[in-house]
Amino acid sequence: MTLILGGPRFTFAQEALNANLVTEDADQSSGSSAQNQTPSPPAQTQNPPSATVAQRTLDCRYAANPNKRRFRCKDEYFAWDETLTHDWNGLRDEAKVLGITPTVSYYSALQTNATGASHQIWGYVGQLTAGVDLNFEKLLTIPGMSFYLSEYWGTGSNLTATIGSVFPVTINYGVGSHLGEIYLQQKLVNNDLTLAAGRLAANYTFAGLPVFDNYMTAGINATPQSLLVNDLSYVGPPPGLEWGAQAVYSATPVVQIAAGLFNTNPNSANNGNIFAFQQGNKGALLTAQLTYLHRQRSNDSGKPGQYTAGFFEDTNDFAILPVGHSRSNGNAGIFVLGQQMVYQPEEAVTQGLTIWGAWAYSGKQSVSPMPVFGGAGLSYEGLFPQRKNDVVSLGWLYGGTSDVIPSAAAAKLLEVNYQWVPKRYLRIFPDFQYLWRPTGRTTSDVAVFGVRLNLTF
Repeated sequence: MTLILGGPRFTFAQEALNANLVTEDADQSSGSSAQNQTPSPPAQTQNPPSATVAQRTLDCRYAANPNKRRFRCKDEYFAWDETLTHDWNGLRDEAKVLGITPTVSYYSALQTNATGASHQIWGYVGQLTAGVDLNFEKLLTIPGMSFYLSEYWGTGSNLTATIGSVFPVTINYGVGSHLGEIYLQQKLVNNDLTLAAGRLAANYTFAGLPVFDNYMTAGINATPQSLLVNDLSYVGPPPGLEWGAQAVYSATPVVQIAAGLFNTNPNSANNGNIFAFQQGNKGALLTAQLTYLHRQRSNDSGKPGQYTAGFFEDTNDFAILPVGHSRSNGNAGIFVLGQQMVYQPEEAVTQGLTIWGAWAYSGKQSVSPMPVFGGAGLSYEGLFPQRKNDVVSLGWLYGGTSDVIPSAAAAKLLEVNYQWVPKRYLRIFPDFQYLWRPTGRTTSDVAVFGVRLNLTF
């Protein structure tokens, strides 16, 4: 079975294991979900001040960037100095008073495989992302209701395809125009419960950690790669989306419960511009997780952390490995993720050393190309006193290949990068990745050098 997808964050990962066989400076997080629903500034507020500690959680440090913002941070307030164009000569201020918040960002990555694969090439990825949030509480006087939509436009080439890696060496590749998330959202129970329905992406809400944003590889950013390889319905834009509904509930100030139910249309997963509900698929994808927010409340001090455990179950049919001539009903898996700051300089706000770990497992190896995933790493923000907002990161990933695949071998990836943050709206990442058995089979190793840029308008 060969799947030709529009977005190789997971496309060529699945091909390598399956089709291959057939010949802002941001501020410290704080506040529970109940407390992090920061209200919009009063209508008379102009040129809003920088966000404070109490206005940000670990998940919501990039509220101005639609390409990095998680689902539950859609309504998070952000200051104009987090954007290159600031308040657009007052236009943003006026729009926000009305209940309209536009966001725009640009992502690019230039990489080369210095060693490995059949030949060495340069690959470039560029993506412009635009989003707009409509606050119906202001526009239509409907308490707690809002509407969000986004759009992606991508250019470039795909280095991941050249080396056939199961771990994509960059995120956000999708040539052409792709619809992003489009959904209606409602907050209830004093903002402790957030409901959403529409065109959604499971991996924008589930199985992620804030620290994953520090990596270039889509092997971990924004979700462990095995979830996307083993179940295409988990993907996010670009290239794909699914019709779905989800809920996030703050059971206590430090405990969040999230659950989602999504369609399983493989064509829609390959192309977010396809709106059809059923196209040969059946059943639904159910995913849920429990998250503990350690020392993220507004009155907490000390080193913050975040811990998540969850599962997915999909009742659709899946191709049986290695060649996919027949199909089997259903697939399921579990995941456990955690990050914790373990060192923090005195009087620091966001600076310090954070370690993280991730593990995912899908027991049905006959339909799961990557049944076992493991990852660990560390990120240090402010390693150099004169560069307190820069971040140095190291990460290691392991992807076990299904034992029903001939010549199976575990794929491994090491990434080291440095984030230079000259402005709150600009991040530049020199990056190095080394991949052992990148195709998930007994193939030669690959070394990849590159640089990434994130710019928020």
